[in-house]
Amino acid sequence: GRLQPGSPARNVASSRVNIRRTPGYLGKGDDDILAQMEPGASVAILEWPQAADQLTWWHIRANTPTGPIEGWVAESTASGVQILAGE
Repeated sequence: GRLQPGSPARNVASSRVNIRRTPGYLGKGDDDILAQMEPGASVAILEWPQAADQLTWWHIRANTPTGPIEGWVAESTASGVQILAGE
């Protein structure tokens, strides 16, 4: 499936992934990380992506152990490993 607003997506990476307060990861403090998404976790795509730090970032809503959270996750890592894929 293709990533687009209103569609579900999944963390297809083999590790936990940071959910960030704002798009991008370079030069940010630890307070930019809101939570981590487990491998295989499902999220909802909320809006079209933004580019930051030469990566594509998607605004998502995820269910975490402490409740739903909205933040930003990169579509892939800087080395090209896929993180988000449509369901």
